[in-house]
Amino acid sequence: MRRILLCIVSVLLCMPLFAQDNPVVMTVGGYDVTQSEFEYFFWKNNPDSVVSKKVINQYADMYLNYKLKVLAAIDEGLDQTESFLSEYQMCREMQAEDYIMDKDFLEMVARSTFEESQAQVGDLGLAHLFVMSSFPDENAGETLEDSYKLMQSIYARLKAGESFQSLARQYSTDDLAENGGEAGWVSRNQLPDEITEIVFSLKDNEFSKPFVSDGICFIVMVDGHRQLGSYEENKHDIYNWLVESGAYDEAKRRKANEYAENLGWTERDDEAVARLDSLLDEVEPEFGNLAREYHDGLLVFDISNREIWERVSNHPEELESYYQSHTKQFKFDKPAFRGMVLFCRSENDYNYIKPILERTDRSEWVDSILAYNGTDVKIRVLRGDLETGLFHQGQNEYVDKIVFGNGDFKPMAGYPYVNVVGKVVKKPEQIMDVAGDVADQYQKYLENEWLKRLKSKYKYKINKKALKKVCQVK
Repeated sequence: MRRILLCIVSVLLCMPLFAQDNPVVMTVGGYDVTQSEFEYFFWKNNPDSVVSKKVINQYADMYLNYKLKVLAAIDEGLDQTESFLSEYQMCREMQAEDYIMDKDFLEMVARSTFEESQAQVGDLGLAHLFVMSSFPDENAGETLEDSYKLMQSIYARLKAGESFQSLARQYSTDDLAENGGEAGWVSRNQLPDEITEIVFSLKDNEFSKPFVSDGICFIVMVDGHRQLGSYEENKHDIYNWLVESGAYDEAKRRKANEYAENLGWTERDDEAVARLDSLLDEVEPEFGNLAREYHDGLLVFDISNREIWERVSNHPEELESYYQSHTKQFKFDKPAFRGMVLFCRSENDYNYIKPILERTDRSEWVDSILAYNGTDVKIRVLRGDLETGLFHQGQNEYVDKIVFGNGDFKPMAGYPYVNVVGKVVKKPEQIMDVAGDVADQYQKYLENEWLKRLKSKYKYKINKKALKKVCQVK
């Protein structure tokens, strides 16, 4: 959720990376925002925008506000907290892989791996394999014969209908035991010959008799077969395998060595990878922007949460005070109905209960109806919002027809008489009637007041002349 909100709140900044023909668009608290920085993030956040003076100025104001929040977060030391540093490092590493990896090399290895597998698998396809093994423990006095007897007893239980996965978790000595013995999809060339012949002779959902291979007793089960498929269908699995195979590490070394050669570094291989990672912001301007995006975005999220969102959600007394001071700005688009829909067996039931409810507090209506019903349910009810009791127009077909004269409805089976009790309200009567709107407006109020304080605390200046030159060419 945090990363989703981060994407929503990000109006992003980055380190200035260019010096030539790169005028300063604005200065915020001693930090220069250059034209290249401003343009990069303008187009990232407004990819389809038609550039105009108004659009640029609006974005400049938003950009300024964002930077003020970043400075406030840094002044509060939020960039030094353990949680921030940990999350920023994780975000940075995720993005860095795209820049410190030789992608062409990885793709070449992936396709080569697929082609080799395709040639070896041929028409035999793949089997989804489960493995259960018993390794004789000589230190415990167990022999291969003991292991085989255990497997025979397990085989009998399998034939009686017990779960292979459950028995594998309980008895198997294989590393796959915790996963119920599941080895995933395998091809013929991935297994020893004696096991291959058994595995690929099994039908779907069939398990083998106990057998011995290389001094270990096995029972295997196959729950499905399929062909290898296309490269695109297997690409995800192949790339996952490349991580384990060490191909990713080799791809990093190749990329780092290329940088080292071009930039005159003496380091090579793993040392070059480390240097490239530490200087990536400088040698790859686009990554510098991405790193700043996560760095500043996380900070703005943290400080906005403290200054605004937590206050809105954790201080109902502040919301109530704001509502009472601004009641005139909260309105209904259309009159609403506060009350209850009654489904009655007869009109007499309604005529009996209506005056009782009218002189009873709304919080006691259900108890009054339950008392009238006793053990025989003569009246069923439908309430509006649990906190407000409101039905807004278009929300309920019964209220729309009976109260506002719109649409139609079919009575509930067994309860042909339908009516309501309550009143029409033309405007909110309490904060809960417009709780969402109040929270939104109070949040905007808090942010505006916060920005006023930040603008009085930090010096800032927008270079209008330089701003006129930005974003002329996309």
